[in-house]
Amino acid sequence: MSNSAATIATDPNPLTELNSAITPHPTIQLGDLLHQYQLSLVLIAGSDEATAVRPVQWVHVSELEDPTPFLTPRTVLLTTGARFDVVQAQDDADAYVQRLIDAGTSALGVAVGLHWDRIPAPVVAACDRLGLPLFRVPYDTAFIEIVQTAARLLDALSRERDIWAIESQRAVTTASLHRDGLGSAVREAAARLGRWVGITDRSGRLVEFAPQAARSAVDAEWIRRETRRLVERGVSAGRIGGADGTGVQMQALGRQGQVLGVLVVEEHGTPDTAERTLFGLVAALATVQLEHRSGIGAAQASLRSAILELLIADQHSLAERLAEGTLTRIPAGAIAAVRYRSPAEPDPSFAEDLQSLDAGSPGLIGALRGGAPLIVAETRHLPALKRLLVAHRLPAGISERGTLSALSELIGQADRALEFALGSDAPTPVDYRPELHGGVLRLLAGQPEAAARAAALLGPIRHHDERHGDRIEESLTTWLAHHGQTSPAATELGVHRHTLKARVLTAASLLQLDLDSPDARAELWAALRVLDAE
Repeated sequence: MSNSAATIATDPNPLTELNSAITPHPTIQLGDLLHQYQLSLVLIAGSDEATAVRPVQWVHVSELEDPTPFLTPRTVLLTTGARFDVVQAQDDADAYVQRLIDAGTSALGVAVGLHWDRIPAPVVAACDRLGLPLFRVPYDTAFIEIVQTAARLLDALSRERDIWAIESQRAVTTASLHRDGLGSAVREAAARLGRWVGITDRSGRLVEFAPQAARSAVDAEWIRRETRRLVERGVSAGRIGGADGTGVQMQALGRQGQVLGVLVVEEHGTPDTAERTLFGLVAALATVQLEHRSGIGAAQASLRSAILELLIADQHSLAERLAEGTLTRIPAGAIAAVRYRSPAEPDPSFAEDLQSLDAGSPGLIGALRGGAPLIVAETRHLPALKRLLVAHRLPAGISERGTLSALSELIGQADRALEFALGSDAPTPVDYRPELHGGVLRLLAGQPEAAARAAALLGPIRHHDERHGDRIEESLTTWLAHHGQTSPAATELGVHRHTLKARVLTAASLLQLDLDSPDARAELWAALRVLDAE
């Protein structure tokens, strides 16, 4: 039998990681090697339910008393037992097997018919007790046959992964050509990898995610925090481990000095070469898509300003045609206008954060109007906008929720709210309220009888919240502010839409009101505003 060592591996190509972990060599499963019928290998000790799936990347032959200095993890060690005369005592056999386990050995194979007719009992007992798989190699099976078989299995595995990589790259590239290119590419990559994939903006907010079924299991706040840390440290890629033992692979998107977002992929062990190649492709495609979305350059900024002016003028059809040229999706459904005061000193980090938010947020458009910044966004983007403005301590005003048909009025409300924010040094963005410039509700707030009636109307809800520690009044207020639209209201509250629906039904039951009635909603809104003004 050959006593030369077999090295079966590929050169490592480490992914830059925060923990400097090294990418492993390709591995096969121990069961695949043991079940090759032509080798006639027999597992006789140390097996358990995980034995068949033990990883193998090396096959090594050694007759040394202590071969461990020459072994790497995930090695199958073959020996004829030429030096087993020194492990006849059980303690010596235990020490020999324990050294192999400490070195990360996957299994021990002992040839019979040369030095031993059967494997010494102390070695068998030690392997069985300590959990090291031990198999018998018959006299007619040469070690080189085992080495060549392992090499063939590893080569077949490498070919399969190469084919998978090529097909996956082709599918993801094709998906990126769809109208929703970035979202389609992320969905295809997630399906191919069998794990969730997400794209965040610079602030860590997930702007694309697939599959949606896994969204509820993802700790969005943890991802937001780690994304900010990655961006602030200037690291291009890394692995982040979670407190529960899970982890994610992260890669910055953008060009040198201009990070637009981060690719986040659920970790299922350290990725192999095929997976890392797919990660790189998704990152490159995402960078291109985000750069297009961001509308970089003066020409794009001018077009955005023109689009906003057309929307204000109720020229929606022409605005849509212009938006196609800027790869911008015009906000639809419930929207809000946001005005803010630009920092006195240029703040590169704010500009990058705003650009990242704009790039990763379909349904959001920002431009200069009247010499001041204006953002028109779908209401689902308001939490992220508020966080950004608060983080950079910028005074801002936010309009009520409305539709594009009322955009001019919404902008006026945002202007009024900004004026109030500047005059009051408000630490957070100011939401527009009618009382900022007077009105019917302002007059009602000054009437003691109105306040008393409002308190009586809302009494059942407030009593319920106080008694049960619930949030019915807060949920009802937000739901009414969103014109009874459950999804955007649930997003603002940070709860599931079904949870919000249940709270609204509870409110209707407590108040004995039909909340589908415009009169009931108006009366409730007036009562909430009157009591809020006290």
